[in-house]
This record gives sequence, C-alpha cells and structure tokens, in this order.
Amino acid sequence: MTPLPTVLLHHDTGDASHYDWLLADPANPQGLLWTARVALPSEQWAAAGAWDVEPIGRHRRIYMTYEGDIGDGRGTVRRIDEGEFTAIEWTAQQMIVDVTMRRFQGRLDILETSNGRWQARLVTS
Repeated sequence: MTPLPTVLLHHDTGDASHYDWLLADPANPQGLLWTARVALPSEQWAAAGAWDVEPIGRHRRIYMTYEGDIGDGRGTVRRIDEGEFTAIEWTAQQMIVDVTMRRFQGRLDILETSNGRWQARLVTS
C-alpha cells in the first residue's frame, strides 16, 4: 500500500468558515481528490473521537498546494495541515485510512451511516 497525500484547508467564505479535507483517491491517485467538509481542525480529531464528515464535489489536485483566493466570490483557502495516508479499505460507502499529518496521526474509519450522513471515527486498538 503506497502512502498518498492529504491536506486540510481552512476555507473562509467571508460569511462563514469550515475545513475542507482532501485525500487522493487510491483508485486514481493523479485524478480528482475525494473532498469532505469537516467542522473540526485536525488537532481536535483525536480528542473528539468521532465527527461529522460531509463529502462535497471532488476537487482538482492544485488544492493540495494552493493557498489564496479561489475566485468567483467563493472565498479563500489556507492549508492548516498536510501529510499522507494509507488506504486500508476504500469503497463508495466506507474508507479506513491510516493518517499521518503534522497535527494528527491515527487510523480513521470514515463511513456513510444508515441515515445517509457520513462520520469519521477514530479506530483504537
């Protein structure tokens, strides 16, 4: 299993802000990035244990390194964490990943719940 890049961006829209978590897709590592909106910065993931994840449209690879205005009145992005992950499992409804970022290290189970929402959960030994 080859480690792939991941990044957490702080997205400020002017009216509100959130975090966008981007992961390279193991099925197409050079293609569009799996992207989800999350409410917590990565330094709070371990303490939270579980948090909501909202998959949004796939993003272009430029966002792995881009910071600044994203145009069309959509606000700005700033990279707040980065690193790599290894996909243990990667399906349309569930991803189990070992993540190594500057502010978070651990195994996460990211899954679609029964009500169609998504959640990330810290996997403990």
